Amino acid sequence: MSVVSEPRHSLVATQVVFFACILACVVVDPSHQADSNGISYYGVHAPTLPLVAIGYVVGSIGVWRTARYVQLLDAPAVVGPGLRLVALALPAELLTPFNHGPFLNWTHMGIGVVIGVTQMLAGTVLMVRRPGPLTRATFLVQLVGGLIAAASLPSWGINQMILGEVIFALGFSGCLVRWTYETPVESASRAQIEAP
Repeated sequence: MSVVSEPRHSLVATQVVFFACILACVVVDPSHQADSNGISYYGVHAPTLPLVAIGYVVGSIGVWRTARYVQLLDAPAVVGPGLRLVALALPAELLTPFNHGPFLNWTHMGIGVVIGVTQMLAGTVLMVRRPGPLTRATFLVQLVGGLIAAASLPSWGINQMILGEVIFALGFSGCLVRWTYETPVESASRAQIEAP
């Protein structure tokens, strides 16, 4: 396995765990509460909390490691730190249960907005940097998922939040994988690429 492909394999493995945990949550609780509350519902529902926690923590590790790799690229300086912000914010979503009063609800929603905007920024920068069919596809998947999730806000009554979030997450995952196909700048050493 090449040094450059290692971050990609690690990322794909962590993303598979993330999506498997979300699927397991849907199987454990098929009640459709997530239709209006999104993935966050699984973080406040006792039987699914361990599953979503594992998914978020493992997913965060993959995003964090990808951020480290992206910082070795000739990418805009905001992308690497932005991905690190996403990696830290995912577990913070679990620490701010939306159903424990207005303060935690607004904090939870604020963290979610920061995550979504930052993820969309990473996709947009990639779209500008490497426009091509695959990049456009991951960007459009992100955009469609984001629009579905936004249209599912509680006061709008569309109730497809989980669908929108999962589609958005799939698009973001594709964006991250696409970033791992970029080649580090000449000054990036093998030790920097292999570091945990």
